[in-house]
Amino acid sequence: MNKLIRYIEIITCFPGYIASGLIIPLIVATCYEVFARYVLNNPTIWAYEFGYLLMGFHFLLGGALTLKKQEHIRIDIFYNRLSDKKKSIIDLIFYIVFILPCLSVLSFKLYQHTQYSFLSGESTGHSAWNPPIWPMHFIMFLSFFILFLQSFAECFKSILILKGRNKK
Repeated sequence: MNKLIRYIEIITCFPGYIASGLIIPLIVATCYEVFARYVLNNPTIWAYEFGYLLMGFHFLLGGALTLKKQEHIRIDIFYNRLSDKKKSIIDLIFYIVFILPCLSVLSFKLYQHTQYSFLSGESTGHSAWNPPIWPMHFIMFLSFFILFLQSFAECFKSILILKGRNKK
């Protein structure tokens, strides 16, 4: 089961590491927009949408990596006082009852929405640039799907802890 967890985490964490690199073109585009607007007095038609699309990619693609590293916000008042086995029971219940069903439905609906967006030629409609929006919808689908996969890996980790084979 450890091998399976490792393979899932390779798949789910790679997009997070790629997303961390998106901060560089975001900085470059923002700096260029400021320069073009205030020095050249000629603002771009693309920088605003480019910036919020990249920020969305950055935020969404990092979700599974954040889950793997247990960096999501959690109310720890009671949770931290529990033993590893009790934490694993709580995690497993929440993953199976709430998180996995929600992420599976959300992933499926986002996939359908991405198809519709691509086939209809939908665009952002926020600026004169007006790029197609389906890539953002695809990244949303991909992000929630890899978060779904990482949630499975977290379930497997909890099971291993309950069996006494791993520690948190």
